[in-house]
Amino acid sequence: RGSAMATPPAPASAVRERSMFLAQGAHGHMSKVGIGQPIPPPDYSKETEITGLPFSVEFAFAAVFVLLLASVPGLLAVLVGGKKLTPAHKAESACLLVWLCTTLYLFTNVLEFGSSHFEGARPLTLVEAVYLLAQILTTVGYGDITPVNPRGQVWVAVNVIIALCMYGSLIMEVVHLMGERLSEAIAKAVHSARHLHDTQTIDRAKSPLKRWDAPPPVIDKTQFIKSSAAFALCAGVGALFYHYYPGEGKTVLQAIYMSVITLSTVGFGWFTPSTEAGKVFGAFWMLAGVASLAAMISSFVELMFRIKSVERRDSNAEKVQFYHFVRLCTRPVESLGDFGMDSYDFLKFGVLLRDLATEDEVHDIEERFDEIADADGFVSCEKVEELEGPSQSLLQV
Repeated sequence: RGSAMATPPAPASAVRERSMFLAQGAHGHMSKVGIGQPIPPPDYSKETEITGLPFSVEFAFAAVFVLLLASVPGLLAVLVGGKKLTPAHKAESACLLVWLCTTLYLFTNVLEFGSSHFEGARPLTLVEAVYLLAQILTTVGYGDITPVNPRGQVWVAVNVIIALCMYGSLIMEVVHLMGERLSEAIAKAVHSARHLHDTQTIDRAKSPLKRWDAPPPVIDKTQFIKSSAAFALCAGVGALFYHYYPGEGKTVLQAIYMSVITLSTVGFGWFTPSTEAGKVFGAFWMLAGVASLAAMISSFVELMFRIKSVERRDSNAEKVQFYHFVRLCTRPVESLGDFGMDSYDFLKFGVLLRDLATEDEVHDIEERFDEIADADGFVSCEKVEELEGPSQSLLQV
């Protein structure tokens, strides 16, 4: 009776279906795995599909990257603000968008590429195209995706020059404008601080033009420290990603090596992204990391220039130069019974002492005044506007 009440065994077909269901990969494809066999790990070399959507996670991020590149002209227009966009700006922006659309179409539909990431020759997916574009724009050049046909190779070579010229011009201008905005904000803060300081200290008129007992100027290392920290952050994030992300399989040292070699744009290509997610991440990471390294190098060069300038400072030479300027700017004054200066002489002396102009520049200005001044040593406003001002045609424009 107990055997009659027992649950009947499941049919063999049901067991096989359950086994195949448990053996599905990360992308929803069933693999023919028998009962008792281990389930294979997910294939991270494929894109991660989103349930209910016709595109993958990697495709979505690749599309964001394309929109980021396409937004550079718009970002330029926003930064220019009240300034007028020149015809060159508009033409450059239009050419950039045409280039981006054309390149993506050719990469994904026309040209055939070979790669260590796939077998045979074929056009690229959007993820692979974005990955290759990032290598081109940052000049990393792993060499893991290359065109296989001679015509495609020539076109890609020409495309590299065009991309570097157009994006280099626009990106540098955007960076310059952003730097101007930041400098203006800092200047306003500094001006406010100085104004507050001036109201609490003695009148500048009572201070000498040059403080001979002043200590050497303090060299500001803030910019270099910030840019170094930004580069270290980018390099560290890249190393962590390529070490820990499933499917990449880099050791800690390999990930660090790959990170530094990539962001330095050396790009040996011995270690490259192995997964589709790694390629999309690499596209964003290369742009940010290479920019941070460029900022660090430029701030380091500026810092070293300032340090060397301070070390070259010769107080004895400055004292000799002081007495030279005194002799240059003084003349006999009867009321003093000695050599002295009037207001112009002292202004000239102050400009030279503070290194606001060179002796040759001051001499050129003086010669120009002697050329246009009248017998009484004056120049009328009308004559200044006529000889030194812009022409009438420029004023009309």
